[in-house]
Amino acid sequence: MKTPTLTQPRRALLLVASLIALCAAVLPTAAAPWAGNRTQFASPRFERVWRDADLAVEQGTTTRSWTWGPQPWFDYQEVYQQSPNGLRLVQYFDKARMEINDPANTGGSLGGVTNGLLPVELVSGRIKLGDGIGPDQNQQREPADLKVAGDATIISNPSPTYASFRSVATIDNGYRDPNKIGQRIGTTFARDGQLGFRQDLANQPGTEIVAYEPVTGHNIPRVFEDFRNAGPVPAITAFGYPITDAYWVQTEIRNTVVDVLVQLFERRTLTYTPSNPAAFRVEMGNVGQHYFQWRYAGLGGPWVSPDPEWSIAYASQTGGSAFEMYLMEAPGTEPQRILSSPALPYSMARSWVVVAPKQPQIYGEITTAEGYRQIARFSFFPQPIQPERLGNNTANDYHPAISRDNQQIAFVSDRDGNPELYLAISGHSVNNPIRLTETSGCSVEHPSWLPDGSGLIFESNCLDGNWQIYRADLSYGLSGNGNITITRLISPRSSQSLTLNGAADRWPRVSPNGAQIAFFSNRDGNSEIYVMDIDGKNQQRLTNSASRDEAPVWSSDGTVLLFNSDRDGDHELFAINRDGTNLVQLTHNNVDDGYAVWGP
Repeated sequence: MKTPTLTQPRRALLLVASLIALCAAVLPTAAAPWAGNRTQFASPRFERVWRDADLAVEQGTTTRSWTWGPQPWFDYQEVYQQSPNGLRLVQYFDKARMEINDPANTGGSLGGVTNGLLPVELVSGRIKLGDGIGPDQNQQREPADLKVAGDATIISNPSPTYASFRSVATIDNGYRDPNKIGQRIGTTFARDGQLGFRQDLANQPGTEIVAYEPVTGHNIPRVFEDFRNAGPVPAITAFGYPITDAYWVQTEIRNTVVDVLVQLFERRTLTYTPSNPAAFRVEMGNVGQHYFQWRYAGLGGPWVSPDPEWSIAYASQTGGSAFEMYLMEAPGTEPQRILSSPALPYSMARSWVVVAPKQPQIYGEITTAEGYRQIARFSFFPQPIQPERLGNNTANDYHPAISRDNQQIAFVSDRDGNPELYLAISGHSVNNPIRLTETSGCSVEHPSWLPDGSGLIFESNCLDGNWQIYRADLSYGLSGNGNITITRLISPRSSQSLTLNGAADRWPRVSPNGAQIAFFSNRDGNSEIYVMDIDGKNQQRLTNSASRDEAPVWSSDGTVLLFNSDRDGDHELFAINRDGTNLVQLTHNNVDDGYAVWGP
């Protein structure tokens, strides 16, 4: 298989890209990229906040339950209009989400780290994308149909959800409950919002109301007031104001239906389970898990699921002259043809969905009957299905790079005449994308996302006619109706040049930890595989042969690279360690194999 270069003719469908650029803004200094190990803290400031609150819990030197959770499990750059480039660094824990809205702000009890208003968003259905409360600062969804308390995986028990509480919650709607100080809480709350009363629950210790919050108009029982005021984080910082009164709900915990007192605050939920051991009778709810399930529905549960062992997807001419898609479950295993129609993979979606750990969702391209290259999504669980075409254009759309949160696709299109870079957000339809670049007389190819979603690495021949590799950071904003958009176009000239020489440097792919870029270059006379640091430094050659070694991609753990090589006469897949050792040939036949994807 001939990979796209300037000197070799195409022998089949090629992944030719045209990109040119994304925002010339600088990545915020506190915004560390995803580090491959997702349980690693994304910022030293996050680690300090966690240690102050939860290190004692981990070490068993306190009887208090978790404030954040045992460890982080997902970080990203999420859109927030008032943050630099319209992006803020966040990291998710079982109980909450940490945020750095302004990297320059180190004040306050948490050193500039904030604590998301997750219950407010879950109940209202409004994702906050800025400081304001209007539609230009919020994205409206359906309220979360997820249980507030109990085992989330058990759906047989009709426990109240966040959506259930909308009728009794203060969410910019003026709702208030009367002052009930001195009364005991025996009010029950059902999934459909119906209220009841049980005297036996009112008789439980700690249910007397001892505080009334005049800002939001809600009552707080002693058991919750004592807990939030005794914590390692100031109450208003950790919890915010209450947005509901406390209610008794029935839910299922470890296959047993139990009575739980629940109260929703702006930033946390509190639960009181009298039947629990004393140290865990009062706990913060798993709001971080619930919110992540709601906002990133397709990503599964990274807090409970191990990182998948991804299959290798690649294209092969084994079945004839056209490239068809194959899956290899692990390096060296027998490949299986999964599509008998022409198709090329380009990127793979991240997921911790337990039911299909080795069945990736792949983004690539197909060719229409009219000869247009079109973007498609390929799903293989529970069995291969026909590609889902994501656009319907009389133009060429190709090189779809799916972001690490599965929310955005960067791709190339010639729909406006010249190949340009475009961005499809949310629903992934590429029919009405956001245009990112505006160039003429040159090309850009092969977008690759930075792991934290803050920008792209790409190749372009726009400056001197020679292919070089660039980095550009995206700058996000919001339209008047709250839709995410890009605030300015970019070009290679306004981007950071990572390579600059008289050779062709092509096919850049960012490593999973965001520290390195793999690419191929003909600077030594023929195409070889190279790696360099994310800033372009420490460029190192990994292969050394008289053949053409091209199109490198990373394994999901960042330790191995796959690439195409014609060293045996036709293109085959090879694997090599990141340090250039242990070269292994993976495919052995007399046809071309290539265009591999191995992990997100």
